[in-house]
Amino acid sequence: MPKAGRYREGVPCWVALAVPDVERARRFYRGLFGWDFVPTGPAEAVATLHGAQVAAVGPPSEPPAWLTCLATPDVRRSAAAVRAAGGRLLREPYDVPDQGRAALAADPQGARFGLWQGGPVPGAGLVNEPGALTWNEHLSPDPDAARAFYRQVFGLTHDHPRDGYTVFRAQGLPAGGIGPSPSDDARAAWLTSFATDDADRAADRVRALGGTVLSGPEPTPFGRSSLVRDDGGAVFTLVAVPPDESAEAA
Repeated sequence: MPKAGRYREGVPCWVALAVPDVERARRFYRGLFGWDFVPTGPAEAVATLHGAQVAAVGPPSEPPAWLTCLATPDVRRSAAAVRAAGGRLLREPYDVPDQGRAALAADPQGARFGLWQGGPVPGAGLVNEPGALTWNEHLSPDPDAARAFYRQVFGLTHDHPRDGYTVFRAQGLPAGGIGPSPSDDARAAWLTSFATDDADRAADRVRALGGTVLSGPEPTPFGRSSLVRDDGGAVFTLVAVPPDESAEAA
């Protein structure tokens, strides 16, 4: 199984689901991915798969959404860089006992993201495995502005745009994507993708659990995928990943 090591600066390393009904979310994702949950607070839990940490659920929030967290070796330095590049700090850097340090930010287009300085927990312990994180992308009406912001904050580089979409790289290795929103009136946001061994079967499972299939499944450059919404309203993507797919983060 592809286990992740230390994450390079700017690489999506962790995802957290902010929802008003944590128990409902646990039921949905246990049914979809087979996640187990370890309580970490009255309304918070860490999801595990094959014994590895793969995501967090909680604390409660509106609207429901998946939050992408980007790795940093120094959360205070990155927080200052966010401000200098025109972003905002929604929560100042804080300690997460026995795990690391974190902050919550928004880029100039309003897309929320987390900063994660890993300690004993560098981030997701399992990636590119069915039921685990496999890709993150920033979609907005102005992808060029997004690329400029994340380049300034994290030093990310980008491949040549294709239909406005680029793969961004951290220290030369592909780490995620930045591209145009599917519609002009869509808000800027980070989109989380989870791996599955069968996108069609997973989409059927989403429906059976009370969720909604928004598009697909259909072929994409990254694998057969489907945009879905869970039964609480949080949107994410299911992507079929080949069995020999390996993690890029290290």
